[in-house]
Amino acid sequence: MTPWIVVFLKELRDASRDRRALMSLLILPLFGPVMIYYLFNMIIDIGERALDVELPVVGAQYAPDLLDHLRQSGIGIDELSDLPAGDSTAVEAEIRRRIASREHDFALVIPADFAQRIADSDTSNVELLFDSSRTASSAKVGRVQGLIDAWGRETAALRLMIRGIDPALIRPVAIGRIDVATSQARAQALLSMIPMLVIMAAFMSGVGIAVDATAGERERKSLEPLLVNPVHRSRFVVGKWLAAALFSVTGLVLVMSGNLYAMSLVPLEQLGVSFLVGPREVLGMLLVTVPIAFFATSLQIFVGLFARSFKDAQVYIGLMSLLPMLPYFYNLMNTEGRELWMSLVPMLGQNMLLTDVLSGRPPALLDMLLAVVALLLWSVLFILLATRMLKRERIIFS
Repeated sequence: MTPWIVVFLKELRDASRDRRALMSLLILPLFGPVMIYYLFNMIIDIGERALDVELPVVGAQYAPDLLDHLRQSGIGIDELSDLPAGDSTAVEAEIRRRIASREHDFALVIPADFAQRIADSDTSNVELLFDSSRTASSAKVGRVQGLIDAWGRETAALRLMIRGIDPALIRPVAIGRIDVATSQARAQALLSMIPMLVIMAAFMSGVGIAVDATAGERERKSLEPLLVNPVHRSRFVVGKWLAAALFSVTGLVLVMSGNLYAMSLVPLEQLGVSFLVGPREVLGMLLVTVPIAFFATSLQIFVGLFARSFKDAQVYIGLMSLLPMLPYFYNLMNTEGRELWMSLVPMLGQNMLLTDVLSGRPPALLDMLLAVVALLLWSVLFILLATRMLKRERIIFS
């Protein structure tokens, strides 16, 4: 048999007996889709709860017209009548205490002179107290604030009409917002996490076998007897690399299929977006992402040989686990659009191509070819460097 196939089968057999290698393969496929499913359902649940708002109000008797407007818009009114009367400072302190103790998420405080100031065409200040750190209630607060602003604009228009002034005079420009994005393209912001998870799966799924086959064998002193055989060093490296890459590809495919299945179960139409991924899109995603597995494991093989011990390798690999997050954050902050050089950067081009596929935009063939070829070239480079390192006595005997 070809030497690299012997090494490949030997590493697969060892990995199948290694709990750490199996755990690194299965951890993201098991937890990634579950996390995606519950995260998006939580987003949908927060949006639905914003439609069912119960607003605690202090001084409801001072603004009957405003409260009627809120009720007609579907806001429930909870009149708080058990608060200290006549002392605004004590009232505010009590409301703050209740919000801090989570008795209320927010509350509206209406001053006693509200009706009089509105009748006199003056400005009356109402206070909407809330805790901005509670993201679950932010949609409700935004809805209440928007309705109060709308009532204020209607009142201002009525004031002008009473005085014989056309309200259009104070609004010389009206903006008509027309969203030309497709429903699937609008899903891009929501689905941008999936490419990061897929790239992370490629890094995590094969790391167990990659580190054990390099730093682990150095520490166990089993690398030297292996290299005594009259076989070129590249055969050993390629065999170990392909075994780790097989684990990485398996984990990557499991995470991708699990995430796509989880997304198909989420009612995204309630968020105004659609998730349409067919066989062609899945094939495109595989063509783009599978090379990431070869790149990740080649880098891990190189780092595993460079490390002095298994513990050192774990430290280096832990730092490398941050690499899949960098393209995600770069795309979030990127204001210049896509340029050709980005396809040559490992993982950045893949992240952009995956985002295009998930958004319903066919990726450019040139970008896809450049991203794939560049990643494979980087992989070959790290394998060549790892082969050169195996020729050094310091690497073998240290």
